[in-house]
Amino acid sequence: MSAENRQGAPDRFTLRKEYFGGLVLDSHTPKNEFLKPQEYEFLSRLKEAEGVFFDAVLESNPDLTQRVNAFAETGFVEKGPNGEIILTNIRLVPPPDQIRHGVLTAPIRVYDMYTRRCNLACEHCYAASNPFIKEDRRTLEQTADIMKKFYDAGTIEWRFTGGEPTVYPDLFDAIDVAQGLGMNVSMNSNGWWSEKTAQKILESGISEMVISIEGEPGTNDLRRKVGSYNHVIDALDKVAHHNRFYSDKKIDVVINTAVGRDNINDAEFVVRLAAKYGHNVNFLPLKPSGRARHGLQSVMLSTREWMEFSRKVQQLRTDPEIQASGIKLTHRYKDLFCPTAPDQSGKPYPFNYAECGATTTAISMFPDGRVFACPFVIEFDVRNEFVGPNMITSSVEEAWNHVNIDKFRTAEKTQGCTDCSHLSKRCRGACKATVLGYGGEIKDGKLVGEDPYCYVSLIDEEDTMIQESKARGRQMLPFIQLDDIPTL
Repeated sequence: MSAENRQGAPDRFTLRKEYFGGLVLDSHTPKNEFLKPQEYEFLSRLKEAEGVFFDAVLESNPDLTQRVNAFAETGFVEKGPNGEIILTNIRLVPPPDQIRHGVLTAPIRVYDMYTRRCNLACEHCYAASNPFIKEDRRTLEQTADIMKKFYDAGTIEWRFTGGEPTVYPDLFDAIDVAQGLGMNVSMNSNGWWSEKTAQKILESGISEMVISIEGEPGTNDLRRKVGSYNHVIDALDKVAHHNRFYSDKKIDVVINTAVGRDNINDAEFVVRLAAKYGHNVNFLPLKPSGRARHGLQSVMLSTREWMEFSRKVQQLRTDPEIQASGIKLTHRYKDLFCPTAPDQSGKPYPFNYAECGATTTAISMFPDGRVFACPFVIEFDVRNEFVGPNMITSSVEEAWNHVNIDKFRTAEKTQGCTDCSHLSKRCRGACKATVLGYGGEIKDGKLVGEDPYCYVSLIDEEDTMIQESKARGRQMLPFIQLDDIPTL
């Protein structure tokens, strides 16, 4: 049973002090409320001594009036019958001794690699998982203690990943622990479930499921395992049936697709399949990590191929059938052809879309309890440069601010990236894991190397040719069409 259905349920909202002021986090939705320093101080004092009268706030600080009204609409502030202001359904996290500029006080989400073992052995797996991996795993009791540490520090989201987390039955006990604390719980899965496992997943109360589909049945099964496509469809059907009858325990689904030359022409198939179910799709380029680093180098996209794929995604967004379905298509982390991408640059770092979540809003954890920076670097990080301490014995503050985690977090990107007009609007900048995977390094605090999926220079080149073509009075021919790319 999910936490919100328990008697004496944990608070829905979490109030944290941050370098820019504060954060209110909602464990029911992915929405965050950014607070100015005076707003955080007001709410924290209110939580410590409830019963402040609304009129008194108006007299002492008129600027807070509009925000207090907005807080009341959100639900974490309530006006009493006599005009008093009461903080409802919100917990106050004690701030750490030191708050660093530009660094959150704790991760919002933990990516818990519950196991590296998996019932599949996909060609492109970033963790190089398989059914026979030998690993050291923490106990359920140790996992529960670690979850409590993170929750007390202000973490509100727990994502179970792998490997395939469902291969260990105690996963569902761990889900119960996280939900009992009040966390929003989700998981990644390959969808190859037994009937018993499927039933447990549907009854677990998780909020979101990320399932991978690599393309049409033949394409998908070539990457994964013969029969895996049918298993995924069966899983999607089971979730759809569950959501129809248990709308209060609905499980949102996101379909992930790692794009290479072997499945680039299957994108439309994946999108239309997702539209049928009403699920969002997230495309990401195949990266040189895990098993793909050694076996799929030849199918990784060129800069121009990724650019043309990005164009294709934007075309699919305008398709009437896709628009009618209401689904969202994302392709992290460069979306330069989306004209409606919101400008995030006005938000405080790291919410300004200038960086991915790895070590900025989230941290990952190995099955044995050690934290690490990013799952896409674990296979080639042979010296454990981006691995932190073990959470069995460490505090969240120690782990989050560990020198190895900081090395990844604070690595400065190249000038051509940081001064690009697309940064914080349609692009998060160079992916550190991709740069490192293609032979780059972090040296003297700077990210050194190229991200081959950055196609800004190609856009500039096209714009120049278009202008020259217009000047000559004729149209430019397209560089490449997706249909021209051979299917391997």
